[in-house]
Amino acid sequence: MFTDAMRAIAHKELSDKLKSKWVIVIGAGFTLFTVIISYFGAAPAGIAGFRPLDATIASLTSLVTYFIPILALTLGGGVIADEKEKGTLELFLASPISVGEFLLGKFSGLVIALALSTAAGLGVAGVVLLFKAGLPAARSYLIFIANSIILGVIFLSLSFLTSVLLYERTRVIASTILLWLVFTILYDLGLVGLLIVTKGGIGTGVFSLLLMINPVDIYRILNFLSIGEFKVLIGLASVEFPAYMRTPLLWVIGLLWIVVPFAASYHFFKRRYLHA
Repeated sequence: MFTDAMRAIAHKELSDKLKSKWVIVIGAGFTLFTVIISYFGAAPAGIAGFRPLDATIASLTSLVTYFIPILALTLGGGVIADEKEKGTLELFLASPISVGEFLLGKFSGLVIALALSTAAGLGVAGVVLLFKAGLPAARSYLIFIANSIILGVIFLSLSFLTSVLLYERTRVIASTILLWLVFTILYDLGLVGLLIVTKGGIGTGVFSLLLMINPVDIYRILNFLSIGEFKVLIGLASVEFPAYMRTPLLWVIGLLWIVVPFAASYHFFKRRYLHA
């Protein structure tokens, strides 16, 4: 259950981000990027202007893939380091709240801040696009926004784990950058290298399983399943997915990517600070 303590911590975390203008600045910046990409996404082909919604979602997928993970990692990476620097972590631990309430409260507040920024950034461009595409396209765009928020929450959970394990700010920053590089760039380069070395001999089933290990690829595939005709634009033109790879399964895997790192954060935080 969401206790009063969790609610208070979540409210403080969200209000701190609002007071620092974090949500407003990131939301405004994200809005600007989405509108620019929506309008100039086909500029390399000599075309400018708002395109069909599906093509725009395919272009925005690339923006979200790189922007949201680093945003979530930096947002949650300092969750423990900030409290230690301000000297408030010991106060939280000495108060009559549990470790679960402390971490869940902080996590909930940051999830709301991240969701507001993402929804605001993508929503403004979505309104413009829906005027051209019509209301029937609203469902696809709302699913795209939901998938983008899920991607952000996954990396927020990973950032919590990083913050608990490496609570010094400099080490946390270095680790979050490394995580971002691994999941957004290096992992897919490794898959391409594997395909080259094996000359495509690893098989579709194994390749699909390897894709589902990476949350960024899960996000791409989720969008692909709803805008399949634009698979070239999201880099999946040559991939034939097995029958079991469907949206519900990918959402379950995404949920595991949220729950498992957060549960590990709880375990290591409790062991480090309550049994030190």
